Amino acid sequence: MTHRAAGSGRRIPKIWLLPVLVIVAISAATYTGYFSRSLLLDLAAWWPVWLFLLILIFVARGRRIGKVRTSGLVPLMATAALGLFVYAHVAGWSAMPSASRNLVGPEVVAESSAALSARIDGVLVIGADSEHLYQVSAIRQGGDVGMAEAVEQTQGGAVSVALEEPAESGFYEFAGWDVELSPEPVWSLTLDGEVDADLAGLDISSIQLGGSGEVRLGATDVAAPVDVNGVFLLVIPDGVVARVVGKATVPTVWEQLSDGWRSPVSGVGWVISVAEGASLTVTSG
Repeated sequence: MTHRAAGSGRRIPKIWLLPVLVIVAISAATYTGYFSRSLLLDLAAWWPVWLFLLILIFVARGRRIGKVRTSGLVPLMATAALGLFVYAHVAGWSAMPSASRNLVGPEVVAESSAALSARIDGVLVIGADSEHLYQVSAIRQGGDVGMAEAVEQTQGGAVSVALEEPAESGFYEFAGWDVELSPEPVWSLTLDGEVDADLAGLDISSIQLGGSGEVRLGATDVAAPVDVNGVFLLVIPDGVVARVVGKATVPTVWEQLSDGWRSPVSGVGWVISVAEGASLTVTSG
C-alpha cells in the first residue's frame, strides 16, 4: 500500500487570488450600493467571455509557452476581463443591457420653445450638449432612482417634456439622471432633486428649482424668473443683470434693496425669488 505524502496534493496557484479579489470587491461594491444592481444583468450578458475563460482553464493545464506556464496566464486574463467589464459597465457601453434604456429625444424644430420637468429623489445633472432636443442617461452608481421615461406633448412649435420614473424599475436603479439639452430652443425648466446644472449655454425663459444643489447661469436679455424653493448655490457671471427678492447671501458688491438685492449692473435680467424657508447663496464666476 502506498501513501501520498502530506502537502503533495494539487494546490490552486496563488495568482488566482487576483481575479478572486476583484470578484469580491465587485460583489461588495454592488451589495453596499456603490454599483447599481444592473451590474448583475451586464455580468450575465458577458457569459461568452466567462465561458471562454472557463474553457481556457482546462485547455491550458500542463501546457507551456517556452518556460511560461499557460495556466498562469489564465488568471491574468480573467483579471483583465473583469477590469474591462467594470469599465464597460460604468462607462455605459451601448452593448450593455443597463444602457438599453437611455433616452434620446426628437430632432430640434427651428425657432421652437420647450419645457422640461424633472423631479427625482436623487442626483440630477443638467447640461447643454445635445444634438437632439434632449438626451437622458443614468448616473451609473448605486441608488434607488429608476431610469427615466419621457412623456412628450407638442402644441404648435412648443414641446413639453416630463421625465418620470417608471412604476417598476427592477434592477435598473441608479444614483440619478444625466440630462443633456439642445441649446437651440427657448427653455422653461422645472428641476427638483440633488441638482448640478450648467445652464450657461441655454436660452431660458424661466426656472423653478426644488431640492438642493448648484446651478450655473449665463447671460439673459429678458426678465427671466427663477423660483428657488430649497437649498441652492447660484453662480452668476460678473456683468450679468440679476435681482434677488427675498433672503439670500450675495457678493459684497451687490446693492441691498428693501425686498432683497441687486447686482451692480443695470438693465433686464434674472429675477430670482426665494421662497419662505429656502436658502440661497449667490456667487460670481
